[in-house]
Amino acid sequence: MTYQSIIRLVFVALLSSVLPVHANTIDNELMEARNIFLRGVDGDRQAVRKAEKRFRTLNARYPENSVFMAYLGASVTLKGRDAQNNLDKQRLTEEGLRRIERALSYLPEDNGEHSSEYLDTLLVVADTFLYIPAFFNRYERGRHLLNEILGHHHFNKMAAGYKAATYFTAAVIARGNGLENEYMRYLKLTEEADPQGRDGQAAKQLLRDLIKGE
Repeated sequence: MTYQSIIRLVFVALLSSVLPVHANTIDNELMEARNIFLRGVDGDRQAVRKAEKRFRTLNARYPENSVFMAYLGASVTLKGRDAQNNLDKQRLTEEGLRRIERALSYLPEDNGEHSSEYLDTLLVVADTFLYIPAFFNRYERGRHLLNEILGHHHFNKMAAGYKAATYFTAAVIARGNGLENEYMRYLKLTEEADPQGRDGQAAKQLLRDLIKGE
């Protein structure tokens, strides 16, 4: 599996792991929008357009919800990914990033009551920053946000899928920096956090591939 393939996989895995934290408070429309978004991440351009429309509606309905804002921004960056020319790619990606920056400005107070929404938003934002092309200069901020998540006092209370997704991102970053020991450590943490989940299963396969390569 190539590094770019892992980046693509982790983007899907992370975003599929965020919303279950809010499963008791969000409606079916949001869950459907997320599923459409994930098809867009996989390369379905029509799904990208549908996801943007869904999240735009949800953002208008809940204008102060930072998670909805972050997903809307991420949807627009996917439109940038799929644009046919470089001007449109840059314009749409920058538009998506502006929305994501706004989501950060709407982060709820970081306390026990709102920590899940706070961390959910950071994960969507961090993943988007790490996924978009490097010339948009968001990679280091994405790493910083990821470190904030890992060190957060509420992190260990988050759902297993969320923790696994975060560890998986850390593994990808370690791999990109050539830190093989860190890469393996975070893959193991991913598998341990959610062994039957999507991220845990992916980490297990990557660890098998590493063993076979030795």
